[in-house]
Amino acid sequence: MLNAKDVAMYFLSKDPERKLFNKNVVVYNDRKSYEGNIRINKYLFLAQVVYLALYNKRLFKDDFKAYDNGPVIEDIVKSYGLMINQNNIININASDRQFLDKIYMSLENASFDELIEITHEDPTWQKLSDDTYNAPIMNIEDNIDEYKKRYKGLIEALKL
Repeated sequence: MLNAKDVAMYFLSKDPERKLFNKNVVVYNDRKSYEGNIRINKYLFLAQVVYLALYNKRLFKDDFKAYDNGPVIEDIVKSYGLMINQNNIININASDRQFLDKIYMSLENASFDELIEITHEDPTWQKLSDDTYNAPIMNIEDNIDEYKKRYKGLIEALKL
């Protein structure tokens, strides 16, 4: 099983000019963040739940926490500034790479606002959103059936 940092680094490798995963500072929910940090966490979340819907298992082992701006992986939030300056070669098997390429392609034209909106529709995040100050861990496996319904069209469109 992969870890979130490997998947994040793979997505970052798809954007060498850092047009998507950048250091543009944005204010959302009265908090300053890097636009690219928000974006990478949303890509990770959507990759994880679509993979979960498709294969009934996680793509990577890391847990998401419920933050104000949606689901995030705390380690990615904290290390984003360093990660975008790295060019590590990530060893991901061909089928997972193909899956991630399709997820990347499906999200690359979405604004970070749209990505936040999509992840704010997540039932687990909605249940925990009143307690984002404490950043509780999200148990996304509770919603596999919901993800199968919610992302059925995307799975079909991407021929996953």
